[in-house]
Amino acid sequence: MNLRFLCLKLSGKKTSKCMKSRLFYSKFVLVAILAASFLQSCAPTSVLDDGSNNLIPHSDQSLFSSMNQQDVIEITLVTDLDSILIKRKTEDYQAAEFSYEDQNGVVHNFQAKTKPRGKFRRMTCDFPPLKLKFSKQELEAAGLTEMNEIKLVTHCLNDKDLSRDLIFREYLTYKLYNELTPNSLRVQLAKITYRDKTNPDYRMTRYGFLIEDEEEFGWRTAGQVSEKMGTNASALSASQEKLASVFQYMIGNTDWSIEMLRNVEVLEKTDGRLIPVPYDFDFSGVVLAPYARPNVDVGQKRVGERVFMGNSKSAQELYATLNYFRNKKEDLFKMVEDFSLLDSSSKEEISGYLMSFYQEIETQESAQANIFKPKSLQSGTIFQEIGLQPNGN
Repeated sequence: MNLRFLCLKLSGKKTSKCMKSRLFYSKFVLVAILAASFLQSCAPTSVLDDGSNNLIPHSDQSLFSSMNQQDVIEITLVTDLDSILIKRKTEDYQAAEFSYEDQNGVVHNFQAKTKPRGKFRRMTCDFPPLKLKFSKQELEAAGLTEMNEIKLVTHCLNDKDLSRDLIFREYLTYKLYNELTPNSLRVQLAKITYRDKTNPDYRMTRYGFLIEDEEEFGWRTAGQVSEKMGTNASALSASQEKLASVFQYMIGNTDWSIEMLRNVEVLEKTDGRLIPVPYDFDFSGVVLAPYARPNVDVGQKRVGERVFMGNSKSAQELYATLNYFRNKKEDLFKMVEDFSLLDSSSKEEISGYLMSFYQEIETQESAQANIFKPKSLQSGTIFQEIGLQPNGN
């Protein structure tokens, strides 16, 4: 509306006299500003006014990415916990409420669905790992992408101290692989409070970590995760296959198979390359989960005993890959040392175990002798050398 008209309307004076009055003009502007502020404050508050307005609408940021911005994230998950524990075999989701606190202290709330996931751990753990699924519409309204599934690695065992140590060890193993290649799954450490929907007074807080889902991983790396079994190792990107297989050897993990897609995803890039992406490291020598068992099919006698399962036939074929690991030695050990949540004894065990790997590959000759030694000469004596107590028979 025209200011001159407003002035005349409000004062009842002639226009010329009105506009000459600076005092009235100043008071009028102040009143107008205060009125606008008041009207804005009276506007209905959006149900999404939980800090998510700080996110860029329809950006490339996913829910996982929005949480993957701090060392440890605080999460609350409310659902029917009895149902989770009893109906482990179900593929049906159940209702849940999910909230997390971001790095600015703002709490974000989402409706979700959850169910037990995995195979071995689903049936073995005291508390099974979970899969979370969110509403695409709610994510979009919050300015996030529609990628709505996230995996949750739970504490597994009721023993609080032991489960905490195992979570930290496996989370660290993922981070070690992140250090070696961008073709790896992102993880986010979390302190999770579980609340029972049927018993509001019950709550349990444990450490766990989130893993980005296959769809998001494929989108982020400009590829697509293949779900077809039977991929031959020879069809994979040679450099990435060597990297993954040497990493598995370094951490002492034999619980994987490319052809069976057991604990390995195959990422198909837009240029046609196939890249193996390992996950689930609880059977490795770095984690040493008490429920782990040796893979006798590949000649492993004890959990953590190193058995090379890659496609290469000699250390010479691994020449560039082994040099890369040697160059990364300092970075990997620093990651172990800097992980403040892990206690000193576990750090020493992990560092000692990794050091035994670097002793094996110190030269090409030693790498050949250790990595490609006859199966009949393999043993678990390295554990006694570094003071570990391996599992298995």
